[in-house]
Amino acid sequence: MEIKQSTPVLQYSRSYVEEKSPEEAAEALKQASGVSEAVTRVILGICMAAWAVIGLFLWIPRVLRAVVAFSLELVQSTVSETTADAAGRNLRSAANFYRRGFVGAVEAIRPSTDGDEQGQSEVSKEAESAQRSLLVRETAWAIVIWYAILWSTGIIRGTSADLATVPWGRIWSAWVEAIWSVPTLLGLG
Repeated sequence: MEIKQSTPVLQYSRSYVEEKSPEEAAEALKQASGVSEAVTRVILGICMAAWAVIGLFLWIPRVLRAVVAFSLELVQSTVSETTADAAGRNLRSAANFYRRGFVGAVEAIRPSTDGDEQGQSEVSKEAESAQRSLLVRETAWAIVIWYAILWSTGIIRGTSADLATVPWGRIWSAWVEAIWSVPTLLGLG
């Protein structure tokens, strides 16, 4: 007597997937690379727009400081009959600061020509700490200068001590509510 199996036996077969020709594979890779390049350029555009604002915020106080330092160094070097080369280098560096941000952004996304993806060099902990310290000092300097400019023109009324009385919690919650309402305003939510 033959016993029938209650569940059917599944038979598996090896499916054959035709491999792409080298030309088709190269075209697919080119398309993927094109999409990646387009996304990279969009992100670069956003970063450059951010640098246009942040860089200008940092650049103007830096140029003001360099002009004052150069002027004082020029007077001192004239009186003491020395050169003001160091002050001149600082002035050129400050003048080129804003432009260097844009150039650095574009150069940072270019593929490496020597094939070295590891990076140029490793930065020591001390150098990294010095870079962070420089960023903090430059940002603090920019904030002080912009505050002085805005206060002296009357745009800001009051002193820096008045900042403690600002209702920061309400301002923050208003910003968060405004950000969350954007999709609704655009008809997305």
